[in-house]
Amino acid sequence: MRDNNLSSYKDNLRHVLAVVGRESAPVPATAENISRDRLLRAQAGLCHLLTEVIPNTSPELLREEVYRWVEEIHNLTRFEECDAQRESRTYKVSVDAGRNSKYKEGQAKQ
Repeated sequence: MRDNNLSSYKDNLRHVLAVVGRESAPVPATAENISRDRLLRAQAGLCHLLTEVIPNTSPELLREEVYRWVEEIHNLTRFEECDAQRESRTYKVSVDAGRNSKYKEGQAKQ
């Protein structure tokens, strides 16, 4: 029974990654392109859930497969959130550094 569950898990994961996965980053691999790609992949996964998985699956299988889909889509949103936080910190640090350098330059001239 355990081997069957593992096999089922692996089959489900392969199917999920076939729809929402990527083998390589978008080109050019800018933050905006990566963000857009992730959101489009999440959208594809959600559409698949709504049109293919939920209407055509029995309740026992539904619970398992829906969990895998939602988990992978959630991972995409978490990656996006981490990148957004990193970009926000980078922007704040560069703005603060710019303000400090202007302030120091202004002090030096006085």
